[in-house]
Amino acid sequence: MCAREAAASAGTRADFQEGLPKREAFFVVRGGGPTSGPSAYIAIAFASRDAAIAARLRVTVAELAPDARVVRSRAGVAAAVRELTGPVDARAYAESLRSRLANSTGDGALSVGVGGPKQGATGAHLALLQAEQAVVLGRALRGEGRVTLFDDLGPYCFVLGRPESDIREFANRILGPLADGERYADLVRTLDSYLRLHGSLNGVARDLFLHRNTVRQRLRRISKLTGADLKDADSRLALQLALLGRQALERLAS
Repeated sequence: MCAREAAASAGTRADFQEGLPKREAFFVVRGGGPTSGPSAYIAIAFASRDAAIAARLRVTVAELAPDARVVRSRAGVAAAVRELTGPVDARAYAESLRSRLANSTGDGALSVGVGGPKQGATGAHLALLQAEQAVVLGRALRGEGRVTLFDDLGPYCFVLGRPESDIREFANRILGPLADGERYADLVRTLDSYLRLHGSLNGVARDLFLHRNTVRQRLRRISKLTGADLKDADSRLALQLALLGRQALERLAS
């Protein structure tokens, strides 16, 4: 798993409980029996662009799992826990639930996100956070009506799986003034191109239709504003993760 377990702290749980989108229903599945050690959890989030359908998702999920224990209920959001007798193929299970819920609600564009598996009660909170981020970002990246596992998010996994406040704090700390993307849009585009093209000045110049001297000037300004040594591999990695985090936050807010 690419998300760090440290993300599931008390702060993570509090931030998650306060920050859930209102057009989603959550379904939590517990796998394993009483003798298999700590319970493992996956979370499945369902989202609809239609507010009326989203409101019915809560009822539909409850009907789909009548033996489930509802552990959270709020406007447009429901969570339930159910113990399974054996392992589950998370993607196939989510696809099956998506199909049944789409038929029940009449929403063929219903989107699904899957988080986990994670162990223990703390892991369940982390799995829920992953599911929420997977359904929102997956919808933005891949379109409506799909199942997106958290691990499908590729490099975004390295910055997600934690509260949005933590992602924002990291991006702001690493990018400094460049975190204000509107004010420094040209510099952000230059930095993104520089990192994507592995530090090639000629590549950046071609990519952004700039003169090499302009690229050099911008890179010097980026280094001054962020305090980063662009020749240092660790600094470049931190900047790349910060830009990924910023992009993820923009997509989660869309």
